[in-house]
Order: sequence, then structure tokens, then C-alpha cells
Amino acid sequence: MEERRRYIRIPEKLQIFYEVIPTEQRGEYITRDISQAGISFLVHDFIPRDSCLKVKLTFNTSFSFEALSRLVWIRERSYNGDYEVGVEFINMPQEAKTYLIDCIKTHIVHY
Repeated sequence: MEERRRYIRIPEKLQIFYEVIPTEQRGEYITRDISQAGISFLVHDFIPRDSCLKVKLTFNTSFSFEALSRLVWIRERSYNGDYEVGVEFINMPQEAKTYLIDCIKTHIVHY
């Protein structure tokens, strides 16, 4: 199977708030992994592919940012009915991009 990812993903447990736009569907969860292009996390309710989400990520350092994102994939977890989703960032602040790149570099050096 050919790897399609363009960016390195690291396992990172971060607090995430999301809101599906333009609906009222929202939630608060913990991320599973993160890259400079997007994140994956769990949700309780189905979200259609290509949905637009506003996400807010908070790092352990208290740095946080908001970004628009697009749901790229969704998989149901058979054992509990939750869904694992992957979103790509559409629009995020340059400061957040720089911070993410630095976090990933630090993770690679230490592991």
C-alpha cells in the first residue's frame, strides 16, 4: 500500500474543540495525532466527509489556535460506536503553522 501522507504525523494528545459549520454540532475531545497539515481525533456522532469544521487546539504549553478545516475521512469504531476522523487544515494562522513544525521537529529529535 502506497503512503499518501505528505507530512509526518506524531502521536499527540491535545485538547480539541470543534464545531461543524454551519450546524450546531460541536464537541470537545483529545487528538490522536497531528501533523502540520491536519489532525485525527474521535467523535461520538457521524460527520459527513467534506464537512467544514472550526477547530481550536490547545497545547500543553497553553499555546492555542483556531483554524478552519475539512473532514477528509471518517471511520466507525465497531467496538464502541464512536468515529475516528481526519481533518485537514484549510486556513490557519502562520504562527500556528510555525508552532506545529517546531513541535514535530522536537518530537522527532526526542524519539
